Amino acid sequence: MLKQLFQFRREDAYMWAGVGIFSLVVIVALSLFSSTGLVFKDLFGLVVVLILPGYTIVKLFFDQLEISENLTKNPTINRAVDKLIVSLGLSIASIIPLNFIWNYLLTMGGGEGAEGNIWGNVEEEMIYSGSASWRALFTVILVIGVAVGIKLYRLKTPKT
Repeated sequence: MLKQLFQFRREDAYMWAGVGIFSLVVIVALSLFSSTGLVFKDLFGLVVVLILPGYTIVKLFFDQLEISENLTKNPTINRAVDKLIVSLGLSIASIIPLNFIWNYLLTMGGGEGAEGNIWGNVEEEMIYSGSASWRALFTVILVIGVAVGIKLYRLKTPKT
């Protein structure tokens, strides 16, 4: 059911703790070289766009997934690494094509009125950074919404 989306087991905690520690290390390292101070915002956008949609899909459909057996001696850490890798893969497989469709539609035919291009310059937008516009957030919400909708549909239809 959808309750499993909100049940965090030990491997989920390990996965998010690893993402948090890695993010903290990257924020500190890049803050030393950055003059703008937008490192935290960009990294937060990266986590939201490139992990959250895939993680939602993994929690809804592949929660018991186990790919690696001998990565470490701890099977919980193995499942956490598996979830992270599959989450990244599913996010990339769903977000990047939708970003391409957004860019194509907005560049080739949408948003040009009397006052110019109202959508902004879509060529320079990076959807996986915190500097991305509302399109990145809408795309994440769309992917998560479709995943939840498919799960609800599969739960409501009778099994044959």
